[in-house]
Amino acid sequence: MDAAQAPAGRGLYNSASRTTNDRSPWRNTRDRGRRIPGDDVVTSTPALAPGAAAAGLRATLDCDDIHALPARLGTLAPFLPQIAWSDSSAGGERWLALGEIDSLVAPAGSGFVAAYELLARARERVRLLARLAPEPGLVRYFGGVAFDPRHGANAGWPGGQAARFVLPRVLLRQAGARAEVTVLGTPEAEAHDIIGRLREAARSPAPAPARIRVREAIAAGSRERWTHAVQEVLRAIDSGAVRKVVLARDILLDAEREIDPWALHRLVHAGEPHGLRFCLRFDAGSAFMGASPERLVAQHGAAISCDCLAGTIARGLSPGDEARNAAALLASEKDGREHRIVLEEILAAIAPHVRSVQSPEAPRILALPGVLHLWSPIRAQLRQGVGLSEIVAGLHPTPAVGGSPRLAAMDLIHALEGRSRGWYAGLVGWIGADAADFAVAIRSGIVRGNRMTAFGGAGIVRGSDPGAEWDETARKAASFIHLFSERA
Repeated sequence: MDAAQAPAGRGLYNSASRTTNDRSPWRNTRDRGRRIPGDDVVTSTPALAPGAAAAGLRATLDCDDIHALPARLGTLAPFLPQIAWSDSSAGGERWLALGEIDSLVAPAGSGFVAAYELLARARERVRLLARLAPEPGLVRYFGGVAFDPRHGANAGWPGGQAARFVLPRVLLRQAGARAEVTVLGTPEAEAHDIIGRLREAARSPAPAPARIRVREAIAAGSRERWTHAVQEVLRAIDSGAVRKVVLARDILLDAEREIDPWALHRLVHAGEPHGLRFCLRFDAGSAFMGASPERLVAQHGAAISCDCLAGTIARGLSPGDEARNAAALLASEKDGREHRIVLEEILAAIAPHVRSVQSPEAPRILALPGVLHLWSPIRAQLRQGVGLSEIVAGLHPTPAVGGSPRLAAMDLIHALEGRSRGWYAGLVGWIGADAADFAVAIRSGIVRGNRMTAFGGAGIVRGSDPGAEWDETARKAASFIHLFSERA
């Protein structure tokens, strides 16, 4: 089931205020006054407070790009947090979540149980609240889970806790030149004012953002530290402690001026028409964004889909180069072994929870800007009663971004990388009443002031070479960086 027990005595539900007798978050539901197991503090939810538009206020908006709106609206309430999501496989549909009427947070370092508990709570709450919206699909929590919830937040993005999910006050959905706006949990007069401000912001077309001029800041000794880390992993593989470990490094980029995360996100979105694009801004000072080619899991009713993405080579400069490199990747013993490790563990993780599964007999080639990957799409049907949190707990993190065995690899990663990954290689997405979608947060980076920290990883298996793996991290990071930058 989705419900899970939180550790005794730990309140993981975080908000600015506690409930009072007449402002219960369950006020307008048949579950009035109900507490979800494990809640020590249940927050007041303005969506259900007296005076709120219980069914939500809905309008349309003429807008060329809803992801240009946050830069015009600013970062004051009611427009913060700001979260963007788009999925190229969903017909180019874009989503923008602004503000929050509910927030679920597992503090940094609180661990896997606490983080996955939020998935179950968000699913339960969205099912209770879904009938308050004009249509159920418009009630969804947006957020994510850190790569390793046992450790602290990444210093560059303190808003990224062990896990965090928000129910937005304002939700925009766009397909084409018109967007639908839904304002939840807000008194009607205030909701009309919010829609008016959105229309004002959308009135003039959004100019295309200029590419960002950056200079890479290479930390002293970084190449030597990388070589040492790879050698340590190879020794651990030889000893039998691990089969595979994915090491990652930071690529630090300094811009000539402060970086607007929404301009950068729009550049990324325009430059990478495929995959899952996201931008999360929980506070005014920093943002986390990316364009991930890898889906951890999508769920629609009983159907789930996952990506196995492991094994990489440069794409090449011409169609002939690409064809030769694709053939070399398919024939590579090292890349094939890496791919099989990931595929076997994904299938083993979902096996207890599904009644049928489909995966290709051999991997396919997935072509992305700058790189080619070995890719195996997986489709399955869930057993009755299996919840989203069980699937995510079994999959995250996959060996494509962590390693095998999972915990041994993650412990090595934390010891050798020398900092918390935060949400890099974690999961980012949304949870609805009977659907959810999560990207593996790779091809990603943190924006803070005039600095961008991009991430690049490489899977270390027997036969890996430190120099070749360094080059692979550079290619992967470059496939993201080139979407928005020009080198100084």
